[in-house]
Amino acid sequence: MEHHRNSLKDALAKLPSFQPADFIWTEINRSLNEEPLQNALKSLPTQEPDDFIWENIENKIDGTKRKSKMWWYAAAMIFTIGFTGFLYNTNKSDSSISYSQEVIDSRLQTKKDPVTDQEYAKLVSYCEAETVVCNDKNFKRLKQEYETLRSATQELQRAMGNYNTEPELTRQFSIVEQEKAEVLNKMAKMI
Repeated sequence: MEHHRNSLKDALAKLPSFQPADFIWTEINRSLNEEPLQNALKSLPTQEPDDFIWENIENKIDGTKRKSKMWWYAAAMIFTIGFTGFLYNTNKSDSSISYSQEVIDSRLQTKKDPVTDQEYAKLVSYCEAETVVCNDKNFKRLKQEYETLRSATQELQRAMGNYNTEPELTRQFSIVEQEKAEVLNKMAKMI
């Protein structure tokens, strides 16, 4: 697993980032001030405490006003958390989160520099030393045919992207590579 760490880091670095537009924040603010939500707030139950509770509160206020502020802060936090939970539960039924995981089949992945292209480069360098064969019109035709097939291979690789998951593209790539090998063999026989 350690030897794939750099590949994973590179792949994660290539992922696009997303910043929501300003109108989304405006829409969220508007939905918080909608009438159904405001009505729901008004319909929350209220309870009036007994008189002795107020007397106890007044007695404790005289002792420490600091504790009183903490109680109000705690009450406000509890109310805020409760309200947030209420909003979360009401919106929960409308939204859903889903994810999927795919496993990449290594057989569908192609090499960046196919073996046929490496052999072609060797053949062309040899051909440059042997000018007689290179000037033959059949050899030039095969060379042009190979170049066309190589550009088709490159287009297929671009279509496949970094993580090919389409077997059809791999099949087409394999066919083009076989054709390139056949052309390369014909060129090698001429030399």
